[in-house]
Amino acid sequence: MDDPKLSIKNLIKDNWDAGNVSDVTPVIHCGWFDTKASTPQITITDTSEVVEAGGVSGYTGMTSSGTPAQLWVGSASVNCWVTREAVSVNPKQLLFEMREELKRIIQANYDEISDLHFIAWKGGMELVDTAQSPVVYRWVGEVGYAYLD
Repeated sequence: MDDPKLSIKNLIKDNWDAGNVSDVTPVIHCGWFDTKASTPQITITDTSEVVEAGGVSGYTGMTSSGTPAQLWVGSASVNCWVTREAVSVNPKQLLFEMREELKRIIQANYDEISDLHFIAWKGGMELVDTAQSPVVYRWVGEVGYAYLD
């Protein structure tokens, strides 16, 4: 099995359509925001997973061969980062377009990652960090996923 955050990153990179996002293709990576970068970024980080309905045993059920199985349900943070200096459009408009493109990609490909049962866009919230210079416009989003182990 591949790391879910890498699979999500690759899915986004492979399906990004700059025509939907003011002709912008952000840098998409699994690291944290690079303050020295001069382009918009999308970061996939901070995965969290729990066993769904594991009960006392921690197992979700049994496989057809009689071995125990666990249904893992997880999420990854998918953040969009934009500065006014990095783009020629309004950064809030670009942030909106970026999150709509993420939602489009995830919804259109919810079952395309072979290691995962599904992925789902779970929304998020907008933050504006005025303490940084230049000001950073950010969308803090979340992608959910599940797999059977």
